[in-house]
Amino acid sequence: MQTTSNPKKTDDTLQIPVTVEEDKFAKKFAESIQRQELQYIQKPYIPRGLINRGNWCYINATLQALVGCPPFFNLLRQLPLLKERGPTSTPILDSLIVFMNEFKETKIKPGGSSPSSKPEFNTGEQFEPVYVYKMLAIIQSSLSVKGRQEDAQEFLSCILNGLHEEMLQLAKIISKPLKAPERDVDLPLKAEDSADDDEPKAEEQEDEGDWEQVGPKNKSMVTRMASYPQSLISEMFGGFLRSSVHQAGLKDSANVEPFFELQLDVQTVTSVEDALKSLALKEEVQGYTCTKTKVQVDICRRVTLEGLPKVLILHLKRFIYSKSGSQKLTKVVDYPLELTIGKDLLSSNVKNKYSASQKNYKLFAVVYHHGKNAWGGHYTSDVCHPTHGWIRTDDTRLKVVPVNYVLKPTQGKDPYMLFYRRTDLMP
Repeated sequence: MQTTSNPKKTDDTLQIPVTVEEDKFAKKFAESIQRQELQYIQKPYIPRGLINRGNWCYINATLQALVGCPPFFNLLRQLPLLKERGPTSTPILDSLIVFMNEFKETKIKPGGSSPSSKPEFNTGEQFEPVYVYKMLAIIQSSLSVKGRQEDAQEFLSCILNGLHEEMLQLAKIISKPLKAPERDVDLPLKAEDSADDDEPKAEEQEDEGDWEQVGPKNKSMVTRMASYPQSLISEMFGGFLRSSVHQAGLKDSANVEPFFELQLDVQTVTSVEDALKSLALKEEVQGYTCTKTKVQVDICRRVTLEGLPKVLILHLKRFIYSKSGSQKLTKVVDYPLELTIGKDLLSSNVKNKYSASQKNYKLFAVVYHHGKNAWGGHYTSDVCHPTHGWIRTDDTRLKVVPVNYVLKPTQGKDPYMLFYRRTDLMP
């Protein structure tokens, strides 16, 4: 199935999003979001296949992975489901609330380890999430442009960033911030916030977002971080990367940036663990143009993790683009059921911040790309269900598979996105 045509419009008229001031339900949504606490316990639900009348497998596979994400699934089912929405400032939030409510919770308790103790695999009626496809056209996403290559990771990034922004806009219409700083969000701390004398200390610089850190070896570094307001989405998926640069004759500098999905280069590695280690290796860069002198110099650059997300999404960069065209890396990249983030991947600021369980993650979903080319193919996903174990989803087709089928996919079926959740937040 090719993935190079746009989602159909479900009718001839598309409502243009309005501002939060023009949205009569915005205050209700904002107050409801403000009251929510993320719930990480996975509740049993009745699986359902998704009808694909176009080239929407990249959307369907990603949505199924998000159904298997407990805090995301639970949050959207707790928010108001409005029958008559009217002009809206939150088209992404609206469509995903409707979508998650298509999956009914069941009271069947998770089965034991033996096959005979597990309940019969019953699924709900197949359905077509047309309101999600329509939403892409409403928000004028580039994903809805006819003839454009469609990509599961780009769709995921579109909806996570879009939900984050919609929630921030809703926060502006109520007096209390949507997510107060004291909430459990892993924001990078300036060193003066640390009680540990061995941690770097900071002095504010004139430029907003800059501060100077003095590390345990009295080595100073100018660190830049843009203001980053929080939402329930960033509380779930938000992590931080620190990119440090050493240039002879100048103070070391660093940039701290947020991420929802961690991009991993897999060209020279054979496992996710090696890709993570490669991410944090020091890199010698020749011919770098100095931002101050505009002269080309040699620098040393290193990327480390400054903040760990509750839900870690890894994007394996299989599509390589160049002036000569595009290609797909079909090589085998191994990935574990349980993933531990080692201290060597963490920045010096947070090496001692996380407990062992807070650095340990368990796989709950995999999105695959089928095919040999970057410009086409098909998407499916495997999702861990609390009652049935691993469920393979291929549009309308659902079946239970053993975990070794998930960890060792067949040839031509390449893991593209890996979804992990922290084990300290699991029962």
